[in-house]
Amino acid sequence: MIARLLAPAGSLEMAHAAVDQGADILYVGPLGFSRRPYESEMSDDAIREAAAYARSRGAELRVVLNTFPTPYDFDRFVDKALRYAADGASGFIVTDIGLLRALRREIPDTVLHVSIGSGISNLADAAFYRDAGADVIILPYRWDVAEIESVRRASDIGLETFLFETVQTGKLCPGKCIMSSYLRFRDWKEVEGSRDFHGSANRGAKECYRVCQANWEFGAVGGDPVEIKLRRDARLMLAQLPAFVAAGVSCFKLSGRERPVGMIRDLVRFYRRAIDEVADGATDLGHHAAELAELRGRWVREKAKRVDTLMDRAASYVA
Repeated sequence: MIARLLAPAGSLEMAHAAVDQGADILYVGPLGFSRRPYESEMSDDAIREAAAYARSRGAELRVVLNTFPTPYDFDRFVDKALRYAADGASGFIVTDIGLLRALRREIPDTVLHVSIGSGISNLADAAFYRDAGADVIILPYRWDVAEIESVRRASDIGLETFLFETVQTGKLCPGKCIMSSYLRFRDWKEVEGSRDFHGSANRGAKECYRVCQANWEFGAVGGDPVEIKLRRDARLMLAQLPAFVAAGVSCFKLSGRERPVGMIRDLVRFYRRAIDEVADGATDLGHHAAELAELRGRWVREKAKRVDTLMDRAASYVA
């Protein structure tokens, strides 16, 4: 089995860079329909152009519809998906189970990925989403080979993992998080085209403020508090690639639609080489250690800047 590389495209420039460096699949977020700030999303015209560029070079494009539709705009989600499919999108990344089933019914030949927002956590989840019509589930990046092998035995659904390994588990796991909604709602921007006045990240009104990555005080009443993050940062993965492929992972996802284009370009190039080496039988990727260390450093620095920006943005809405 040849594992595929799924790369972010927060702009047309990033889409071109990722495809040129060897991404098998791009994923893009439409304005107002994905859980990222509008500056990391793309217009319908840009998505159509990105799909054409990917297709012309043998790659595919997935559209991220990972926010939750209300009963009032559910049909709008389906209509958008039909448009993207007609424009060349080969699949969708979806959180809402109702939308997933609707897309399977309306676009039977599309590829449906279950988003991290669905909170996959056990073998029963894998079977449930397969029965609902999903082709691929994204696995928690705290899972290791044993858990991946268990899912592979339980279901024939496609398995996707982030290109992350976990340094420390922290207090929370990625997935169904609504903490940003409690921190701050904001007005929709006109360019996002929503009828709603306020919204949260899970409703598409941006942003995930990375609450889990800010410092919080923990401790018993009357005791000395300890300052920690709710969720520790994951770091870029490499050594696990051969074992994950052997265990049945068919797709590796690189996140970062909001990252600098140059960083995504370099990461796609790096992981393209590594995945190709695994496909050729490599079981030890240690010779990439120095390059990986440099990329990890860049990733952490950019992530820290992004968290600061988002927390400052949340505070600004108070005024």
